[in-house]
Formats: sequence, structure tokens, C-alpha cells
Amino acid sequence: MQSQCPSTFKLSAMISISVVIPTLNEAQRLPDLLQKLKSQTHAPLEIIVCDGDSADQTAQIARDAGVTLLATERGVSLQRNAGAHASSGELLVFLDADDAPLPHFLWQVAQSYRKLPFVIACPWFVALDGGRAGKLCYLLFNLGFFLGQSTLRMGSGVCLICPRDKFLACGGFDEALHLGEDIHLIRKLCPRFGLHRHLLIPLGTSARRFERVGALKLMGFYARITPLLVLGLWRRLQNEKYDSLS
Repeated sequence: MQSQCPSTFKLSAMISISVVIPTLNEAQRLPDLLQKLKSQTHAPLEIIVCDGDSADQTAQIARDAGVTLLATERGVSLQRNAGAHASSGELLVFLDADDAPLPHFLWQVAQSYRKLPFVIACPWFVALDGGRAGKLCYLLFNLGFFLGQSTLRMGSGVCLICPRDKFLACGGFDEALHLGEDIHLIRKLCPRFGLHRHLLIPLGTSARRFERVGALKLMGFYARITPLLVLGLWRRLQNEKYDSLS
């Protein structure tokens, strides 16, 4: 994996990055992510928090941090789309509030895009919690995403990276989908614009759902929905809900 520290940032200096974060009641996790983003060696052009009417202090935390705050209706695809439309960077990096990027994460993303431009990409997801089951599941996800990047074209909305112009040209996320919207976007972009990549850039990612739901139940859920994702049966997929596992 690409873990080296850059000695110069000239290679990626011209790549402007807008970070878009959809939130809903993330007051406990958002401060840490915002601090990590402000400590990046390749500073983002802007950080846009798209809040779906949180009942906690999420919105106030964003205001106090001096980032752009958008109040939107609830819905992760809708929130991401709103952030993209409000952005101005060359690259969009969609993050979840519980992601934990290392200091050189955005620099590595910009470097990878400069060397071999892509229309959409994911990083290498590293489980920060969830025990052995969570780490194993993330490893399997990564291997599947990496080996199938030119055929199956799978990925995760935990972090998606896309040129802004291509994202807007394809219409962004399908707001009618609450599950599989990430893979749907990948398959919508690639036939029109080109390369999908799974980057060997680590991103710390929460596996809190494993702890809340239980590893066996969650892995069974993923086993059930994977054929629908692979086959692109988007409407049938919407009958499945994470909430039903709780």
C-alpha cells in the first residue's frame, strides 16, 4: 500500500479537492474527522458538511469548525448530491463522519489521480474496530473490489472519489436508492467516462455496525445482498434494509 511520506507536493499541487460529508447525529465522531482533514499535508479546498436535520450538536460543530454547512433533507444520496453541487474542487472526496484519514491521505489521492486519472475510485478500507470478524470482512471487501475493478466494478460509499465534472455530468447518486447507490454510481460513470480504480491508499474506517448488529448477522446480510449488487438488481435491493438487522 502507498504509505510513503511525500518529500514534495508539486506533483499534486494543482489538484483541488472538495470533501463532502453527509451527517446525521454525528456529534461524537465529526470533530475527529474535521481535525484530521485540517491536518492534511494536501489541504482540501473546502470541507462541506451536509446535515440531514441532526437532533444533536452536529450542525453546531460544523459551524464552530468554520467549514461549509448545508442543511438538507435526510437521505445520504441526496446529501452527497447537495454537497457536490455546492462544491468547486476538481476532485470530490465523499467521506463518512466516522472515517479516519491519515495525514497524507488527500495528497496520495491527488498523486494517484495525477499519475493515472480515473472517473471514480475507492481507497483501501482498514477496519478500526469490529474485532477479527470486522477486519476479515473488510479484507474480503478490499480484495473483491481490487480484483474486480475492471469487471464487476464494485466499491463502497464509505469513501468514493470522483472528478466533479464527471459526477455532475452523470447526474450524481440516484436518490431513489438507499442501498447500492455507490455501486450504481460506479457503473453509471465507467461506461461513459472510463477508468474505475481501487487505490492502494489506506483509509481508517469504522466497523461499528459489526459491534451493534453482530458479525454473523451482518455477514449473512452481506451474503444475501451481494448477488443483487453484482447483478445490478437495484429495485429488488431496496427491499433490504440495514435497520431491519437492529
